[in-house]
Amino acid sequence: MKNNFGNYTHQVDNPSKFIRFDLTEGECWFKDKVDQWLKKSDISDFIHYPDEKILKIKILLARWLHVKEENITIGSGSDELIEMIPSVFTKPKDEALTVVPSFFRFIESSTRAGIKIKTVRLLENNCFEWNNSVTKNFLKKAINRKTKLIWLASPNNPTGVDIPKNVLIDIIKTKKLIILDKVLNGFTKELREASQLIWGNPNLIVLSSFSKTFGLPGIRCGFAIGSAEKIALLEKRRLPFNVSGPSLFIINNLLESLLKGEIKIKEGLSFINERLFIENKIKELTNIKIMSKSKTNFLLLKSTKKLDLFKKLLEKGILVTDLSQSLGIKNKNLIRMTLRTKEENIVLINSLKDID
Repeated sequence: MKNNFGNYTHQVDNPSKFIRFDLTEGECWFKDKVDQWLKKSDISDFIHYPDEKILKIKILLARWLHVKEENITIGSGSDELIEMIPSVFTKPKDEALTVVPSFFRFIESSTRAGIKIKTVRLLENNCFEWNNSVTKNFLKKAINRKTKLIWLASPNNPTGVDIPKNVLIDIIKTKKLIILDKVLNGFTKELREASQLIWGNPNLIVLSSFSKTFGLPGIRCGFAIGSAEKIALLEKRRLPFNVSGPSLFIINNLLESLLKGEIKIKEGLSFINERLFIENKIKELTNIKIMSKSKTNFLLLKSTKKLDLFKKLLEKGILVTDLSQSLGIKNKNLIRMTLRTKEENIVLINSLKDID
């Protein structure tokens, strides 16, 4: 667990030997179309530099999200943007605020930028929801004059829990720089609603990508939505040619297909039924419990017995996410599992039954 921030992306040396439930990769429900696009790809995307300003993609994204192209910047995944933000908008000895548990990259990037991180704990006995106590504590720390940057993820990772809209609005009203990570829910309706909050709230930046919702993590393309002034500052720091030509080719085709209605978002929601199927199967178990009301394609699990669920599943050839070093839930015996195919999910369920 490098830097002890709870980085859980490299847990074993040979992940390919396991059935992998450890990465929050979404299901790409339009694989046939991606295959068709790749067959039509142009050699020029490989032998020439891509458009440095990524203007065409920004125009398409702006149409899709009902914003303007000057409100968008593109990153090599949302990871690059998360890394850039503290160094652009804060200075050493400033303070950032987030909840724990949450996405470890928020704390990692803030610490690398030399700023102090403050946290508010989401409680296990409240299913990691935002209750009145958490909200009050968070707002109290948010209005502190030293707090310059606030990291939020909705849905949260690794709990899968949304931030209530009224809580989000109250946090935005503090006028601190708010980073709202919508990577885990980048479908049109939800992302568009979040994006519209930038109007009248120049302190808000919304992040998303094509990795989770659209199941295309390999293309490494994320984006930030914010006021023209904030986006211009990020654009100055963004490296030229930070997204490859082949990746931009795929995104161009995806956005055009979404705008034409050739790819329908509702078809990407089939994971909900699969999640309900797994939830019902786990509820039949005696000693393994679901610990949060996830809105995403992953679940947070815990064994009520004193056994290492992560290691027990490894013994059965299954790799899940070990959260034993994650801030806010250290040594709580929690794991995160991401949905896969029906067949693979049944293998996981049968393994959990054996362990139970």
